[in-house]
Amino acid sequence: MNRLISVLVSSMISVLDAGNSEVDAGAPDPTMQLEITGVRNDKGHVLIAVYRSGDGFSETRATAFRKEIVPASVGRMMVELKDLPVGMYAIALIHDENDNLKIDTGFLGIPTEGFCFSRGATGLFGPPSFKDAAVSHPVGGGAQKLIVKY
Repeated sequence: MNRLISVLVSSMISVLDAGNSEVDAGAPDPTMQLEITGVRNDKGHVLIAVYRSGDGFSETRATAFRKEIVPASVGRMMVELKDLPVGMYAIALIHDENDNLKIDTGFLGIPTEGFCFSRGATGLFGPPSFKDAAVSHPVGGGAQKLIVKY
């Protein structure tokens, strides 16, 4: 569980420095739609980190390919990740209710704020593997559903 927290914290610390690390002079890349449900209140923000294979998804010093921050909202949230190159990605998300840019924990390091991974992936005593959380982002774009757990 502590490893999971380390990954989420290191992934989100620089969330305000969002953006694509690559530039393509050709046509825009497709958009990935994220449908986020399960956010328990409108406090704070939802922090999203998108990883490519090899970005260190399950390592403590992970570097996300794309980072987004959006206001939290109860119900169904829709977030567009525009110009995301075609490929395989894994997504980590936290509901930062108190806007301190980290996931808060309680007794024994158990998260007190919501989090989830793409494909609903879970890990045993840590984050899931990239393979378990990986989703395809095809030429025509696509949608991913993320359900926040507390």
